Amino acid sequence: MSSECRRSFEVAELTDIRVVRSRDGQDRAGHQALGASALVAAVVSLPVLGAGSMIVAVTATAALTLGAGFLLRSRSGRRRQLRAYYRGVDVEIFSSTDEREFEAFRRGLIRSKEARES
Repeated sequence: MSSECRRSFEVAELTDIRVVRSRDGQDRAGHQALGASALVAAVVSLPVLGAGSMIVAVTATAALTLGAGFLLRSRSGRRRQLRAYYRGVDVEIFSSTDEREFEAFRRGLIRSKEARES
């Protein structure tokens, strides 16, 4: 169940539009440490398990490498919020961790504001 709510805003009534960047709720440093540990374990597991258990060694190495890749990738990144004052109240208009999506929305809002002002 999502806690997000959808609201509509009159573009002409949005003032002081600004971008706010913040850390996502996830512990990025902790994920990076776990990812690095998984990479070290993947490298160490092959010689420790030895050639006698090659299937186990390859499986363990693959699992640890996949886990490290998942933990080290930069998907959590920074959350970007587009905030403004709407009828005197500070509101969040849009937010995303996807930079491309965020910039597309921001440009669209700017164009819409400019079209209404001209």
